[in-house]
Amino acid sequence: MLTPLLALFFGVAALALIASIVLTLHAWEHRRYALASFKEDVKRPGSGHVAVIVPCKGVEFSLADNLRRLLVQDYEDYEVHFVVESATDLACPVIRKLIAEKPKVAVQLIVAGRATNCGQKIHNLSVATGRLDETVKTVVFVDSDAAPERDWLTRLVAPLSKCNVNAVTSYRWFVPRRATLTNLILCSINATAMGLVCSRRQAVLWGGSWAISQNAFSQSDVRLSWQGCLSDDLIASQRMDRMRLNVKFEPQCVVTSSVDYDGPAMWEFLRRQCFVGRWYRTRTWLLSLAFTTVSMTTFWGGLILALILSISGFSIAAGSSLVAACSLWAMASVRAIWRHDAGRLFVEKQTAELERVRLFDICAYPLVLAVCWLGILSATVGRSVWWRGIGYRIGKRGKVELLANDDHPIANESPFLLADWVPQPAFARVDDEPATIVLPGQNHRQRDATDRRNVA
Repeated sequence: MLTPLLALFFGVAALALIASIVLTLHAWEHRRYALASFKEDVKRPGSGHVAVIVPCKGVEFSLADNLRRLLVQDYEDYEVHFVVESATDLACPVIRKLIAEKPKVAVQLIVAGRATNCGQKIHNLSVATGRLDETVKTVVFVDSDAAPERDWLTRLVAPLSKCNVNAVTSYRWFVPRRATLTNLILCSINATAMGLVCSRRQAVLWGGSWAISQNAFSQSDVRLSWQGCLSDDLIASQRMDRMRLNVKFEPQCVVTSSVDYDGPAMWEFLRRQCFVGRWYRTRTWLLSLAFTTVSMTTFWGGLILALILSISGFSIAAGSSLVAACSLWAMASVRAIWRHDAGRLFVEKQTAELERVRLFDICAYPLVLAVCWLGILSATVGRSVWWRGIGYRIGKRGKVELLANDDHPIANESPFLLADWVPQPAFARVDDEPATIVLPGQNHRQRDATDRRNVA
């Protein structure tokens, strides 16, 4: 009875160790690529007019500071479009206050209305991208919880000038506001994900910070593929793959994001990430489930089996089981060290909380593995998920079937444009075509267009 059990265990352990070796090599490549990237100066002169689209919902940590950073980028020719679901959104007063400060760039606040058959974020992005004019050469998407550096935009769009680059993406590096257990676990899992998906080859778009040329955006028909879906970035990645368009990961554009989650909020975030992966990147999700399952079996099973075998007098088999479990932990610690070597490049100001994350990530492999496995496993059942206060039910082929919102009934509202004029805000409802509104801080291209209209 014991021999078949040992054979099964060591077969699973062999799979776990081989996969762990591959991931360790990948982590080394990620670190090498990040270090090499920071030795290069990717900044180049501007390559045309850029539209930065920022979906917002609610007031997040440092929202005003994050959005203000987008208005003071060192790129010369760009405009910013903030997009919200409703005029009553708590982010609107923050945005209007920033507009009243008269930034040097043109700013619009777009109220997209509530989504009825897709994710609210996708609906917001679809409305905003549908209103871009022909002067826009590059479209940039960034989340409101990102805190980009002043040269982020320049560095993000610079690689698009290369003939073999159609889109550029970066990723986030979580910075905990407090070194609580839930924050440490979430930061560790996020760092692990970054080391997996962000490398020189097969870059996956991350919706929180990416740029694409207007030609490639139209050619890949991303807006059409978004219809009825929940994930914006994974759907865009699928389209880029099918069209054989190249995506470049740019480490110098990695953005920091503050986090401070309690247990339920952390679990909701983790399950949503795994749930979205299950529907829109199924192969990767299955591989993650398989790897975490064999790793859990090898690590925890190896410890338990080593204890049982040592008590039974099988010291050699017990030692082999223990070595397999410890080898997984050792390789995970090496991967964590390499990840955080790169992380020190992404975050200029190292804090005590970040150092605690590093130490936790190196030492707490068993706990992080268990939480990550449970998160991936939880996505195997159910078709519903909550995201920013909205419930979604997913049907066949990842299409959104049902939306629920306790605060607002679902209604098909026509989007309208919100614009602030100093000193009083003005609201313009748009039913068919949006009104052309130029806000304080307009760039030279918009000033010229405004002057021509006034003369006419």
